[in-house]
Amino acid sequence: MKILLWTAIAIAVPVVLYFLVCMLTVGIVFRLLYHRADHTHSRTVLFSDVPEISVERRFIPYGRKKRLAAYLMRAEREKGLVILSHGIRDRGEGYFGTARAFLSRGYAVLLYDAVGSGNSSGNTQRGLPQSAIDLDRVLSYAEKEPSFSGLDFYLYGHSWGGYAVCAVFCLAPHPRVRGVVSLSGFNDPCRMLFESTASASVDFARFVYPPLRLMQFLRFGTGMYRTAEKGIRKAKDTRFYILHSEYDEVIRADGASVYARRAALEGEGARVRFRLLPGRTHLNGWLSERGCERNRVQDTRFHAATDTYGMFVNKRAEEEFYAPIGREERIALSETDDALFDELDAFFESAGRGICPNTIS
Repeated sequence: MKILLWTAIAIAVPVVLYFLVCMLTVGIVFRLLYHRADHTHSRTVLFSDVPEISVERRFIPYGRKKRLAAYLMRAEREKGLVILSHGIRDRGEGYFGTARAFLSRGYAVLLYDAVGSGNSSGNTQRGLPQSAIDLDRVLSYAEKEPSFSGLDFYLYGHSWGGYAVCAVFCLAPHPRVRGVVSLSGFNDPCRMLFESTASASVDFARFVYPPLRLMQFLRFGTGMYRTAEKGIRKAKDTRFYILHSEYDEVIRADGASVYARRAALEGEGARVRFRLLPGRTHLNGWLSERGCERNRVQDTRFHAATDTYGMFVNKRAEEEFYAPIGREERIALSETDDALFDELDAFFESAGRGICPNTIS
């Protein structure tokens, strides 16, 4: 009996220790990946930087006393409503530069803060599948909103939002959405979760991925299996334009990206189009050449600060970094690529008329 008891203890202790270490590691990783996105500083254009653009704040209720913050901008003669879905660790206002590009081309624009972002409820952003859930809530609100009556809807999303604008059709049909642009989005939350941890170390990813996946399943259930590809296949009457930056190191073009699924989606025909943005990275695919260059200068300054103060910039160093970045510089850093947005405008207009764009490129 004693031998059996000590054998059981010898097996149980390592298992319990492994479980505890995994849970501690998962807690740390989830906190780093999905912590609340509150921004005290910005290097992108803010609502207050362009006061001539009227921004109406609205709140979209969900659950018990919870809400998503949304920001509406109206155009004089509206060609439709563009709903922007932002990236992880960001908020709606961080995409105000992109919103201005669509607004100047005659679209009403709706930005929003996802759960755990900006002025929305939530202590964290919860996880990768969450962006599609939040976008579904925003679309459900927009479909019932009387002031949007008669407007076709168009979706634009980047990164986390680039997944959302495709995967949202796994939750509901949303027939008023005529065209979708996904920029540097990932396809599968499970694969993206592995790639996110593997960026530090493949061995580390293999160690922590099983409990990470379990944690994601406990939070989202089968929702963790919603992919962008499945959403695209479901939305038969919607056109998709999948863009990806050539040198994207966050979501690799040949890895977990939606772009990597182009061969699998050939059967969807001309309603799904793909394009690689040459020379661009994860955080500048939509910017002009001048905007890219100015951001490279700021990146050099930031990297110098992190080299001096360690992995994380302390509060004093952060203040020193952002002090020279005023209104004019934020506007310049957010300057968008006119040729790209003219192309997206033409894509939305053709999608609104039910015309298929060119086939996969």
